[in-house]
Amino acid sequence: MADPVVLRDLLREKHWQKYQTFLREYDKAAASIDSSLVGTAPSRAQLHRWQCGELKGLPHPQHCEVLEAMFPGRKAAEMFVPAQRSAAPSTADLVAAVGDGLEGVAPVPSAWSTPLRPVPESSGSLPVNTLRGPAHDQAESLARALQLLGKRRRIPDEEIAELALLAGHLVDLEMECTIDIEPDGWSSVTYRFELLNLTNAPVKRLLREQWFENTDGVRIEPHPDGERRVSIQRLHDIGNMTKFACVLSPPIEPGGIGTVSYTSRGGRFVHDHFWQQFTPRNTRHLTLTIRHRGVDMLVGCTAVEDQPDGAQVSAIDDLFCVEDDEGALITLTRDYLQPGQSVTIRWEVARGGS
Repeated sequence: MADPVVLRDLLREKHWQKYQTFLREYDKAAASIDSSLVGTAPSRAQLHRWQCGELKGLPHPQHCEVLEAMFPGRKAAEMFVPAQRSAAPSTADLVAAVGDGLEGVAPVPSAWSTPLRPVPESSGSLPVNTLRGPAHDQAESLARALQLLGKRRRIPDEEIAELALLAGHLVDLEMECTIDIEPDGWSSVTYRFELLNLTNAPVKRLLREQWFENTDGVRIEPHPDGERRVSIQRLHDIGNMTKFACVLSPPIEPGGIGTVSYTSRGGRFVHDHFWQQFTPRNTRHLTLTIRHRGVDMLVGCTAVEDQPDGAQVSAIDDLFCVEDDEGALITLTRDYLQPGQSVTIRWEVARGGS
């Protein structure tokens, strides 16, 4: 197996590792050289081979020229040598990062995480390496839980280090939303969250809300996961939106992982076919699946991702659409989403005689 090259690390340092972001920056650099080079970026698969060190020699000269414009001062030849492997973060490193998070210190921005809380000018908190007693024990316990998670799930060391930066918060390791639409438009929406508790307190309730453009009232059915019971506590209903809490018994303990799942019914898709999914927490993997039954053809399908700063990028490269005997099936996958982001799918369908 080839070793990852320096280019991979350069892209991560700039936060350009998402393919759509890479395309944007590539075209910017290409335009500064020669407008005819805009749109000549490598394919997603080709870029992956570049980063993984599977390329023999260097890319085409025009690619090298653009890459050197993207990273001034770097020669293309320097970008395609094996990157130095970083050592796995030590327990002390993880304890320090977790301790900072539990103390409310904003994490260093990374390829995934961003500061979630401002650092007070005078917080009065001690540096983590001076923490003693329960505070140190909590940080050490969470750090070891992360190390165990990495071993069990075969999560790369650098990602475990990034998860440590999110201490003090809940993280969705997996978020799945499955929408099943009947031929008459009535639907069921099933959510499944795999939550990692990186706080120092048990998680007993998960606040949620559900909105449908057309509805006869939202009905929510919780799903037990075998380890804990989930009950629904209705908090507020107004028009076509309901707010509720998933109450967990037993709660998810600090450092623990728990699954929360439920199905909402009562929404109907009439004329406008779209779904917008927000991510309230850092989300490692998002899978959005739409099964639209009783349709003959997908006329069109698009997907976009909204960034926390308001920017919008296409997500069509991660969109899969197919027609079969049951109708249309649409799947969108996105990785490493931040709080405040959302993805939106819009689709058009045709039925027999329409």
